[in-house]
Amino acid sequence: MPAKYAPLTSRLAELAAAGRETAEFDFAEIADLVGGLPPTAYDIRQWWGNSSSVQAQAWRDADWHVAQVDFARRRVRFERGPVGTSYGNRRPASAAAVALAVEMETAELDVQVRMSWQQVGEVTLGVDGELVFPPLPRAPGVYRISLSDAPGQVLPSLYVGESDNLRNRPNGYRRPDSSQQTNLRLRAELLEHLSRGGRVTIAVVTSATVDALGKSSALPLARKSARVFAEHAALALIYLDGTAIVLNRDKGGD
Repeated sequence: MPAKYAPLTSRLAELAAAGRETAEFDFAEIADLVGGLPPTAYDIRQWWGNSSSVQAQAWRDADWHVAQVDFARRRVRFERGPVGTSYGNRRPASAAAVALAVEMETAELDVQVRMSWQQVGEVTLGVDGELVFPPLPRAPGVYRISLSDAPGQVLPSLYVGESDNLRNRPNGYRRPDSSQQTNLRLRAELLEHLSRGGRVTIAVVTSATVDALGKSSALPLARKSARVFAEHAALALIYLDGTAIVLNRDKGGD
């Protein structure tokens, strides 16, 4: 774990040693403790996710998890134990409790996706006020839309998607129907950003490789499962980096 967040691990370990099972902090308290928080910590819930990010390792290494984040009050509540349980629930009820042996099959999965973004060009507004996309390759792959340089914008915003034909994908943003909620939302984001004088660029990936079990092979992007895998790998890197706002939403939340 990077040294930056080590003081948070130590603080939570101290609270655990004192018998505490919940702890609330102001964002400012944690910022003082670790030497500052990135802007995404103040308005992006994923930053506080109990994931494999460097900051999450700080509380997970101390056997705590984030239970609630209140952005209005700028406070976060930690609880002992992994997500979905508490330290108290995991302790034996009494010294006479019988421990049952449970055999579980475990496996470590170490997979790397290698791909390079190719800049295609800028998305602009036409004379009719409609979105104008640069020509995309007629191939299956992954695409990334970057929104940057708008007045007052602190961090760039990114959206990552996949398509079996990248050339046709912009049509969904130019002429979405009422059932395409993600297309409608992204179209509105792009139009609003460009109208404010911001810059929108698009990049694509049409080939990728996957490394696992000491072997390397091409990722077959003609298959949807392979494209989704590459898309999620790209999103994971953005989340871990923490220097951009992700416009993708989970299923059920558009």
